[in-house]
Amino acid sequence: MLNLRLIAHVISSLLLLEALLLSVAFGVGIYYNETDYTTFGIPIGVTLILAIILFRLGRKAVNKLGRRDGYLIISSTWIIFSIIGMLPFLIGGSTTNVAHAFFETMSGFTTTGASIFTNIDALPHSILFWRSMTHWIGGMGIVFFTVAILPTIGTGDQKLFSAESTGLKIGKLHPKISTTARWLWSLYLLLTVTCIIAYHFGGMNIFDAINHGLSTVATGGFSTHQASIAYFNSATIEYISVGFMFLASINFTLLYLFLIKMRFREVLKDAELRFFTCTVALSTIFIAGTLIIAHEANFSEAVRRALFNVVSISSTTGFTTDDFMMWHPCVWMVITMVGVMGACAGSTSGGLKSIRVLTAYKISLCEFRRTLHPKAVFPVRINHTIITNEMSRTIFVYFAICAALLILGTGILAALGVPMLDAVGLSISSFSNIGPTLGHAVGPLDSWDAIPDTGLWVCSFLMLAGRLEIFSLLLPFFPDFWKEN
Repeated sequence: MLNLRLIAHVISSLLLLEALLLSVAFGVGIYYNETDYTTFGIPIGVTLILAIILFRLGRKAVNKLGRRDGYLIISSTWIIFSIIGMLPFLIGGSTTNVAHAFFETMSGFTTTGASIFTNIDALPHSILFWRSMTHWIGGMGIVFFTVAILPTIGTGDQKLFSAESTGLKIGKLHPKISTTARWLWSLYLLLTVTCIIAYHFGGMNIFDAINHGLSTVATGGFSTHQASIAYFNSATIEYISVGFMFLASINFTLLYLFLIKMRFREVLKDAELRFFTCTVALSTIFIAGTLIIAHEANFSEAVRRALFNVVSISSTTGFTTDDFMMWHPCVWMVITMVGVMGACAGSTSGGLKSIRVLTAYKISLCEFRRTLHPKAVFPVRINHTIITNEMSRTIFVYFAICAALLILGTGILAALGVPMLDAVGLSISSFSNIGPTLGHAVGPLDSWDAIPDTGLWVCSFLMLAGRLEIFSLLLPFFPDFWKEN
């Protein structure tokens, strides 16, 4: 039976976090003399009132959190955070369309980075900062952050962590999940601060540096300018961005072992990291060669443009410098491939994750060998760990549901009048949390405001399904979820 009182108590604690984040954005508005205090004042008040109501409902809760409780908390929290998070856009007048405001907020929290705004440069500083803050909190996980700073759930911490990071291989660095969360969030903060400093010394003003630092390490993609990174027209800034996007694409447990524990050999032998690095390198070489041959770009320019776009898309950050729809069509396939695959599990990136793709490849190769040698035994190993039949089944079920959701999303968007290529690109971009999309009506540099409202709701659903890796979001839709046994 669901422990509804405890669920209310936990969500009330999470809402205090959102009130704090809104207050920081409110402070940014005051600093820049933005006098419309209702933009963030009303959302803060609504959040606190809702937190108090839920806290009172959960006062006498039994401190025993079940697996189903964890899944319901996760799916509810991300939706509630997005509903409250859209209020500043509506109250402040940035948009009057609810579908647009919810889409923008969901795109922020899921680190997708797609935007409905057509003049980002004109937005108030507080709104720009709020967009970047949604990225930063959503990057590592809303509940994961709360477990790090408010470890009040006891043994339920592990269930919440597992529910939010379904399928991720984030190793436990300490027996207590709350301690692991604090260590990883400390590393996340360190990377963010370092990225901000690097951007500032690379030529950005401090406000741009802070916002782009938050977006980069979260592999989000929101920028303070409509032209994204291209606004700065700086090779230095692009290479800084590439470096930190790549770091944020690596499993944060590996980053901790590499940067803090100095266990270099163990990290460099990781199969997923090596597979991801090879994919990035080969894709960069292919696209750079295509730019040189088909578009007569010089070598250094071709390498820089190819590397930036490959790392941006494969990390699912989604910063843009070029309209890759203007490049040779063979590049589109490579861009789509690295975007769908994503980066490493346990990172802030989206996509299928490299470990799943690598495992599926090894399992498929093993099946061919079994066909030739039916009596032989061919165990599949990743990092010396044998992949069990249960793990194989889970991966292929995940792939099947992904394909079904992408087909469904594409079908709905096409039925709404979106061109087929754009419908496919929008569905992939939403589910993989990429941002830039393959299409002609809505391309890599375009706003998503041209999509019908119903299409934006569909894309918002796909974003959340991709970010929570399907199961946490879809489980409450099954009747068995609500049965007592």
